[in-house]
Amino acid sequence: MKKDIVSSLLKEGMVINTKLSSNNVWIQNILYKVENHSLSIALLSSYLENIVMIGQSLHIKYANEHTEYLFEGEITHIKPEFPSYITVNITSIKELKNIRVFPRQDVYLASNIRILDPVREYFAIIHNISLVGMAFYCKDILEPAQTQLEIFIYLPSKQTITAKGKIIRRVFKNDDIIDYGIQYTDMQEENNNSLSNFFNSIEEEKNNLRNEFITCIKKHL
Repeated sequence: MKKDIVSSLLKEGMVINTKLSSNNVWIQNILYKVENHSLSIALLSSYLENIVMIGQSLHIKYANEHTEYLFEGEITHIKPEFPSYITVNITSIKELKNIRVFPRQDVYLASNIRILDPVREYFAIIHNISLVGMAFYCKDILEPAQTQLEIFIYLPSKQTITAKGKIIRRVFKNDDIIDYGIQYTDMQEENNNSLSNFFNSIEEEKNNLRNEFITCIKKHL
C-alpha cells in the first residue's frame, strides 16, 4: 500500500463514512487530522455504545466523482476529553471505480416492498439510495423475475415516497438477511422532488458538521 495516498486523498474537515468492526452500520463523521497514514476523527457516542477500544478495526469510506475508496485501519489512540477523538492507523486501501451517473447516499430508512401480483408486502431497510435506484436489506426471498414491485420509502420528515421498480441484484448475506438492488421503473415528479429535497437535507447536515468543526473544534486541537 502506498501510504502517501491517504494524505493525498483525505483532508482535514472532510465528511466521511465510518464503520466499526463490531457494527454493520455506516456512521457519518468528520476528519480532524490527517498525518501521513494516520487519521483522527470525532469520538462519537455511537462508537461508545458499540464498545470502541484501542486495537479495534475501523473502516472508512470516501467517494469522489469517479472512484470510491475503502480504507481499513486500527484504532491506536482514544482521547475522551474535549475535543474527544480517536486516531486510526490505515493498514489497507481498496479502490473501486464509480460508474454510476447519479450519486448514492448511505442511509437507513424504513420501507415496505409490495409485490403486486399476487399482493404481498415485506418490511425492508434501505441502506443506499439515489434518484434512479436503491439497495435494501430484507429477510424475505424476492425473485428477480418479480419486476412488478411497489416501494414505500419513509423519510425522517414523516413524508412517504412511493415508486415502482424491478430487482436487478440479489446477494445473500449472513444472518438470513438478503441485500437487494432495485432500479426505479416509475416515480412521479412530486416523489422525485421529495427525494431530491431529502438529499439536500443530507448535504446540509454535512455542511453543519463542517461548520461545527471549524468554529468549535479546530481551534482546540
